[in-house]
Amino acid sequence: MKINNLKKMEYISITILIMTLLSNVLVAYASQKSDLQSEQSSIDKQIEETNSEIAGVKSQMSDALNQINKYNSQIGTYENEIGDLQSQISTLQTQIKEKEGNIEEQQKKYVEQQELLNKRLVALYESGTTSYLDMLLSSDGLADFISKYYIIEQLTEYDTELLKNIEATKAQIQTEKTELESSKSQVETSKSTVETKRNSLTVLVNEKNSLVGTLSAEEQELQAQLEEFEQDKKDIQRQLAAIAAQEEAERKAAAARAAQKNGSGNADTTPTAPSISGFISPLSGRTKSDITTGYYGYSGHTGVDFARNKKGAVDGNPVLAAKSGKVITSTALRRPNGSYKSYGEYIVISHGDGTMTLYAHMKSRVVSQNAQVSQGQVIGYVGSTGNSTGPHLHFEVWLNGKRVNPTQYLP
Repeated sequence: MKINNLKKMEYISITILIMTLLSNVLVAYASQKSDLQSEQSSIDKQIEETNSEIAGVKSQMSDALNQINKYNSQIGTYENEIGDLQSQISTLQTQIKEKEGNIEEQQKKYVEQQELLNKRLVALYESGTTSYLDMLLSSDGLADFISKYYIIEQLTEYDTELLKNIEATKAQIQTEKTELESSKSQVETSKSTVETKRNSLTVLVNEKNSLVGTLSAEEQELQAQLEEFEQDKKDIQRQLAAIAAQEEAERKAAAARAAQKNGSGNADTTPTAPSISGFISPLSGRTKSDITTGYYGYSGHTGVDFARNKKGAVDGNPVLAAKSGKVITSTALRRPNGSYKSYGEYIVISHGDGTMTLYAHMKSRVVSQNAQVSQGQVIGYVGSTGNSTGPHLHFEVWLNGKRVNPTQYLP
């Protein structure tokens, strides 16, 4: 009987021991699971905070692909610089033609004035030694004296004005010739610079193409997307530069009409730098301190990104017009198969003062092209369309058709 009781006690002790061990294991497992979940949540949060265009996904990019991306950025910079230089050359050549025309016109004017002066000198020579005083003293009465005095006064003023005009014309011709030589010199310098940059561009393209040949199939697919994105950005840049030029021409025309209406005749078309103030953040409650990826935070990044940060997620948040203006672009960039690419759902607003703002990778857009929007108006919602690794808003600022650092425009 005692033996049976001992066995029972042994069984109970073993059972308690097993249960204790199991309990400790379960507690340890639960703790480990909680730690793992917390770690996973932290990783997910870090991933969200680095959401950006595909060009910034460093974990997916080999050294070769990173270098290719840098080459693409440098190539784009050289192409833009060459384009700017060619535009400058074209402008200078137009100015040269105008100056040559002005010089020719001024020289004709100078010849005419010189001929008039010669005729006056001949007339004075042929009149002999008769002076203006002799003419006055030979007057027949007061009326004749006054008449001759008036004529002499007019002749003197005419001769003085003629001499002034001749000197002014000569000075103008000299000024135009000096400016002409300066413009021609600038053209030659710009052409030389273009040639140098083209040579550098060729070197970069060759180096890039050499690296492309070393990429794996997966990397080549990602590279194709990057190339596609770069091309889309170039197309957008050309479009916005053309719109900016058109708007500037319209502003000048409006100024000329206003000047004509006011009777001044001269329109003040001097460009003024738009103020960097007067803008609000495109996301409510976010400021420049909430930017998760900055301007050129990596090669080719031409704006700033707002992704999840300490203030929380941004997915689905309303996107606001940073300033009032006109929607000049409201579209989605898609591939032939319908999938999103590049900026995905994006909007561009022109603010009428030379500045434009671009909002990209949105989930949806709620304003159409040509719509007038007020500052703070909802224009869309944050998403992850196009070349994006997760929900974020890509925001750009353009000044006179060129991208600039958006940070200075943000509160």
